[in-house]
Amino acid sequence: MKVISLACLTLFLSTIFYSTTQANDDLNGRIERDLTPQINAAANALSNVMAPAVIYVGEQHDQLPYHLNQLAVIISLKERGLKVAIGMEMIQTPFQQHLDDYINGQIDFVTMLERTEYFTRWRYDARLYQPIFKYARQYNLPLIALNAPRELTDRVSEVGIAGLDPKERAELPDKLTSLDPQYRTLLEDVFKEHEEFGDMDIERFIEVQRSWDEIMGKKSAEFIRANPDHVLVVLAGVQHVANGYGIPRRVEKDVGFRGTIVLSGNERTDIPEGADVFLDLKEGVLPQSGRMGVFIKSSESGAIVSGFTEDSPAKEAGIEENDTITEVNGRTVERFEDIKLALWDKLPGDSVLLKVRRDHDTHLQKSFNLH
Repeated sequence: MKVISLACLTLFLSTIFYSTTQANDDLNGRIERDLTPQINAAANALSNVMAPAVIYVGEQHDQLPYHLNQLAVIISLKERGLKVAIGMEMIQTPFQQHLDDYINGQIDFVTMLERTEYFTRWRYDARLYQPIFKYARQYNLPLIALNAPRELTDRVSEVGIAGLDPKERAELPDKLTSLDPQYRTLLEDVFKEHEEFGDMDIERFIEVQRSWDEIMGKKSAEFIRANPDHVLVVLAGVQHVANGYGIPRRVEKDVGFRGTIVLSGNERTDIPEGADVFLDLKEGVLPQSGRMGVFIKSSESGAIVSGFTEDSPAKEAGIEENDTITEVNGRTVERFEDIKLALWDKLPGDSVLLKVRRDHDTHLQKSFNLH
């Protein structure tokens, strides 16, 4: 087992969370302490992996420890001298060029988030993934957009796979992988547990899930066939990789091998046969994001303040309902996602300069600290 240099790891991680606030300093220190054991554990568990290979590392999207496990796997393989690429569920396939531009240094992280429509299509806290993106850019590791475009899955939800027009259907593999009975049962259980699916028919829900799996499997297999000297690390939700039902089965159909499934110790009890490797997690959460304390309604006329939280710093600074936010910290705002881009790494106590339009022709500027 190769032991990763703590000095080298600390040098890299010290540049990831670059805010000078105490909250991010604390997070930085926790990563430095915790990630080295995870890297060494991953290096030991995956010591026999050689290219071509696919490693599927499952995640709970909103939980930092899962993403640190993913980074640990990536670093462990890179430190062995393997050529590593990273497949990303959180980026949809039409935006591959923007991932390439980011890795090549042509655009920065925030521009990449904007051009991939991250906060419209994925929405989870971007700080969860930033260390992985930053490591990939530092070491020129290819990033692969895996996920199905939302336009396609919306259509599947509306008309089913059989109802797609020829152009839409061409985005999926010609022959779909059969659905494991056990996987269907799992998806049925997921459907029953979530009220947000509303009036969606369960068969349409399952077809949407299959569409995600089919396209992520297709893109993963395409990369490995074109780059047999690489190890592809696929970052995707646990249900897409556990037991090999989702993405792994589709990759195996195309390239002849399934790859290695990595889950966390949290899944060891619930799905003990769901992975080839279980890596324990360290407890931890991201620092709280800075909040303006406003509710935003996006419309054709812009991002409109529709209400406030209790103790809203924006309200205290003089922002009013129906104000249209036109700029945040120098960034032009046309919709809610522009505000997310302006504030993605801000923490409580950070200052913000807000420009608003009131009553069509009055322009105001307000400065305050985030809560």
